[in-house]
Amino acid sequence: MVFGIRIRSLFSIQGPRSIYVYSLLIGLLSGFGAYGFNFILAFVESISFGTLIGFDPGVPAGDRFFVFAHGNYPLNNLWLFFLPAIGGLLAGIITYYFCPEAAGGGTDSLIHAFHYNEGKIHWKVPFYKALVTILTLGSGGSGGKEGPTAQIGAGFGSTLGNILGVGARARRTLMLAGTAGGLGAIFRAPLGGALTAVEMVYKEDIESDSLVPCILSSVTAYLTYSSLAGRGSIFEVQSYALHDYRHIPIYLLMGLLCFAVGWLFVRFYHFIQDFFTGLKIPNYYKPAIGGLVVGSIALFFPEVLGSGFGLLQKMVDGEDIRSFRFGFYGPLFLLSIALFKVVSTSFTVGSGSSGGLLGPSFFIGGMLGAFVGSLSQMLFPSWNIQIFPFMLVGMGSFFAGVARAPIAGMVMVCDMIGSYELLPPLMIVSVLAAILSNKMSIYRNQVANRFLSPSHHWDMNQDIMDRIKISQHFSEFRKYAVIPHNLPLTELQTRAPGIQASDFVVVDEQEMYKGIVSLRKNRILPEFEEPLQKLIMCEEIVQTVPTVSPSNSLGEGLRILLQYDVDKVAVEDESKKCLGYLRYIDFFHAYQAEIRMNSRKN
Repeated sequence: MVFGIRIRSLFSIQGPRSIYVYSLLIGLLSGFGAYGFNFILAFVESISFGTLIGFDPGVPAGDRFFVFAHGNYPLNNLWLFFLPAIGGLLAGIITYYFCPEAAGGGTDSLIHAFHYNEGKIHWKVPFYKALVTILTLGSGGSGGKEGPTAQIGAGFGSTLGNILGVGARARRTLMLAGTAGGLGAIFRAPLGGALTAVEMVYKEDIESDSLVPCILSSVTAYLTYSSLAGRGSIFEVQSYALHDYRHIPIYLLMGLLCFAVGWLFVRFYHFIQDFFTGLKIPNYYKPAIGGLVVGSIALFFPEVLGSGFGLLQKMVDGEDIRSFRFGFYGPLFLLSIALFKVVSTSFTVGSGSSGGLLGPSFFIGGMLGAFVGSLSQMLFPSWNIQIFPFMLVGMGSFFAGVARAPIAGMVMVCDMIGSYELLPPLMIVSVLAAILSNKMSIYRNQVANRFLSPSHHWDMNQDIMDRIKISQHFSEFRKYAVIPHNLPLTELQTRAPGIQASDFVVVDEQEMYKGIVSLRKNRILPEFEEPLQKLIMCEEIVQTVPTVSPSNSLGEGLRILLQYDVDKVAVEDESKKCLGYLRYIDFFHAYQAEIRMNSRKN
């Protein structure tokens, strides 16, 4: 017994250095896991695409190791239509009876585990996720490989944390390290995989505490994977640098297009996801229905099947890409492929089959970039425009917009092509797409920042926030969103955009606090504003929300915001007069100031 305790103590995590060592181990396991998954998937695809369907989707340069020989078979329309549905039915049966967590994109479930489940992932999830994804993509479903490889790595990290008996914070770090390892290996992107793992969990922040472990794991997984599958980047591209600044406005227009189609993708995917969730049939039938839709599209555009990376490589190589079915080509064909990929991916993943959303996002962005590049060639023949740079920049900018990950998007693409020569246009367009996307995200479980993540509430509330008095950091309080109780709701809606607020503190004539009015929960539709003008007063719809005083702690104020789902808490003095309010960002700044002060003392 004593010996066992000493052994566990020897291998326990006792500080950052221990986590760094285990991150290397997780990266090693993630690299092997990604290799095994890709090998089996490539073998299954060689049978389904090469033998049954008779369609060659192409192979990206980094996956040429995984090419299996098959005969030259003609296109089989029967298999083309039914095979995605058969794969969807098998995927639905497995997820329904054995592992419901394996359904869907995978990345969103990792984000949920990080924020809401202390980084815990059941050991069986990575296995079933890989199996179901092989069935989905191997049968022609439209999705990416990154979901299962990220979950394989994350599963290694989470399981290792459970074995070591670590706390929630360390387990989350190990889980993200495994995620980075899976992404870094499958995309051959050592830095991009790490940055994606720490950036994807937030819309406006990164999980900086996990950055070093993620880098160590991603690099280790990349080296392990490359040692088995050959070195090189996922795409082989010719050398290119931005010398003609006349191309910059075209890149910016492409960024606007990526934002528009990205908005469509996010809305449509969430709509399909909600539709299948509410569909009153057994869950194992739903992926089969999604597969039938994909098969119907593939009858006319088989280019939407699978991840699409092979087609991207063909275009980067300068091949004349024509419609496999109809033989037409040009900008409209490329735009059509991008839009049909939006539909096919939404029905594949949204119906409950398994596949990643990151890979399809790169493909859609690449096709949009090819559309803009080929159209620009026609409009400006003397500008020496090449298509492939627009493709690659489109990949990064589209992902940056739909996933709210501008840094990860641009670095991931640079890693995937093994060059940073395209970084300037990538930076411009990715940041533009991220700014325009605002709070839109394909991942529903993302939160805005660390401050709003349940994974960090314990750190702030318990360790520091409850020890900080409001009066220590605030002597005056904001009043821009303080309104009189007799203000009509229609007038408040008119004022709100200028104040840039959605929740308002209501006071009476003596400035005594009455409650909170939230326009997020109470709003008159435009067609009813005139008939209801001045009929509904703010005091009639106030929400009773507790207040704080300067002598209360920041932790008490924060708990009120979280419990009552408001973005402001009113501050009262001893006479119950409203002094103003505090916002989420005020608590965050006070927390950061306290951290800096304590670090200087230490």
